[in-house]
Amino acid sequence: MKRFLTAVGCTSLIFMGAHTALAQPERAAVIAKRQLSECMSRRMSADKGLSYNDARRVCKERLQPPKDTLAAIVDTAPKAH
Repeated sequence: MKRFLTAVGCTSLIFMGAHTALAQPERAAVIAKRQLSECMSRRMSADKGLSYNDARRVCKERLQPPKDTLAAIVDTAPKAH
């Protein structure tokens, strides 16, 4: 009986690991939304007087790179022929 329970336990661990390994990675939009939400939560708990909209604006500016940096990356990218 003890071997049977050990076998069932090992088999269930193997299947749980396989399920985790086959899970799809999260999309970039989902990750960005979670980061924005966490940033806003931290800011609003640190400053109780900060409004939701102000926290959202500050966090969006912090999480997005400046537009001139993005333009520089696009301009220096090698051209495909």
